[in-house]
Amino acid sequence: MRKDCGLDLFWDFVFDDITRAKPPDTGGVYVIQVRKPGIPPDEIMKNLESHPGHLAGGKGKENLLKQTGRIQNIGDCPILYIGSAAGKKTLSGMHRELNRRHTARFPIRALLSSGWELDFGWKATENPGEAEAELKERYLNRGRRSPPALGAR
Repeated sequence: MRKDCGLDLFWDFVFDDITRAKPPDTGGVYVIQVRKPGIPPDEIMKNLESHPGHLAGGKGKENLLKQTGRIQNIGDCPILYIGSAAGKKTLSGMHRELNRRHTARFPIRALLSSGWELDFGWKATENPGEAEAELKERYLNRGRRSPPALGAR
């Protein structure tokens, strides 16, 4: 993983292991990043195509594979997702959503169950939506050809 692809954009974020992070009950922006890669994404997808049940949680196989397939977009940058929590949504609530309804739920489960170590980073801010848009724009201006790997496409 390259370290020169915009990580400095998040210098003032608080980071912790995604499985034990305790972000505050405030609005803000958050990021999911790779601390340590595990099994390569193409191998994870092959395993899922054969045995999708442990991640599915009631989802159909096609939907599960489509959502989880975003892990194949992981390249050399450790930034996987940039999001925001605004209005009634809080940073702690969005962190909890990663286990429930979040768009990155299945990809994150697949990575974690395949030996990847991920961090959840956050920064409280007054205007989360604006801060998220600015971060994504600045990220792309760093020469990235596409948004972070797990973002909806």
